[in-house]
Amino acid sequence: MKHPGWLIGVNVLFVALFVTSAGLQYNDPDPIRWAALYGAAALAALAALHARGGWTVAVVVGVVAAAWAGWLWHEVIGHVVVSDFWRKMSEKGGKVEEMREAGGLSIVAVWLAVTARAGWRRSRGR
Repeated sequence: MKHPGWLIGVNVLFVALFVTSAGLQYNDPDPIRWAALYGAAALAALAALHARGGWTVAVVVGVVAAAWAGWLWHEVIGHVVVSDFWRKMSEKGGKVEEMREAGGLSIVAVWLAVTARAGWRRSRGR
């Protein structure tokens, strides 16, 4: 069974976004862990759909991203509002920055869940 073309296309988009996100970390206070996470997410998304058993890589990276996102969301809930996500783009650091980081990690976790499920289903012949 092949993956639908739309899934492959959207996955290519997410892989490109994850690679771009990894590259943009050069000016972050802690660039190594963020670049590593986004780089791992790009590789995991590719592996999930194109490598035998690659869906397990997507699960592992996705769980790490989800746990990290959960910790960050816990830190910001009640301190910021959702509209801060786009209204205070000039603010550097603080809880708004943590909220943006949590958002990015949540996107990684959700997309890797989608690709892991698709890879798992393919491995089972569904």
